[in-house]
Amino acid sequence: MKTQRKILTTLLLGVFMLFGSAITVKAATVTQTAQTQDSITITFDSALSASNVLSGWTVSLQQYDENYNKVDVIPATPVATNVNAYTFSGLRPGTRYFARVDYTYTYKSKSSSLSGKSYSSYTSKEIYTMPGKVTNVNQTTWWYYAKSVDFGWDKQDACKYEWIAKQGKKTVAQSSYASSTNSANFKIKNNKLYTVQVRAYTEINGQTVYGEWSDKAYLFTQPMIINKKGGISIDGSGRMHVKWEKIDGVDGYDVYVSTKEKSGYKKVAKIKKGSKNTATIKKFKKKKFSRSKTYFVYVVAKKKINGVVNTSGRHYSTKYKKGSIQLMWSFSDRR
Repeated sequence: MKTQRKILTTLLLGVFMLFGSAITVKAATVTQTAQTQDSITITFDSALSASNVLSGWTVSLQQYDENYNKVDVIPATPVATNVNAYTFSGLRPGTRYFARVDYTYTYKSKSSSLSGKSYSSYTSKEIYTMPGKVTNVNQTTWWYYAKSVDFGWDKQDACKYEWIAKQGKKTVAQSSYASSTNSANFKIKNNKLYTVQVRAYTEINGQTVYGEWSDKAYLFTQPMIINKKGGISIDGSGRMHVKWEKIDGVDGYDVYVSTKEKSGYKKVAKIKKGSKNTATIKKFKKKKFSRSKTYFVYVVAKKKINGVVNTSGRHYSTKYKKGSIQLMWSFSDRR
């Protein structure tokens, strides 16, 4: 009985070793060797033993979907057995992908019954495109009383960011940590104009790779109507007079009026000089102003950059009622 068990064990071990040597071939090695903002080049090596002959490659590109499953972005593409490089193109900047290399090999051994049989395997490698130029950097909220400004930008899938803010040529703030979120803030002085630029970066094969700096974004506060007598007044002729704080560096202002706090506003004055901070409005909806009515007024600052008009946005309005004025937190949107 012991002899039979020993013989059986020896036979099973021999089969295991033979079968194992055919199906446990070392996985192919995949390396990212080059990248642009819209392409990635990989090389691959079969690393097969002398008793295994490569009989076919295919390459595909994958990403995680919303359920965290890998799905094909570029489906499997055959590659000749004498080729060990492939370039994926038409990709997005600053994005993580997975290169999948499938291969088939044939087992060759004169002493094995498995000789001539084919087996398949694959290797998946995380790869990245270069970061692109950061776009749509913009002011989201200027906190007048907290004296800070929030800004954001378009996110790239697999990047971190750094940014720098200036008042004129002087640097006033910059990121001091590796942030992967696409928003930030810094302390400001009200009624000053700031510029901010952002760039993305990622790590590829142990090296930090940077994208291009964004265009300058201009940040400035909503002009505050003077919160005392004379900030808003209506004279005996039914004309409204408005006075606000100047914003350094802007090109002009628009004045809006409504009889409701949160809706119905009409642009009633367009000021073309940033140095001017007063306006006289003769009529609203074709009627003169009345001291006995309630009005809501706000001012927006403007700056034209490369043909595009940037605005301060609107958050506050000022309520006029029977000669008295009151600051109101009326909006949370940019305009």
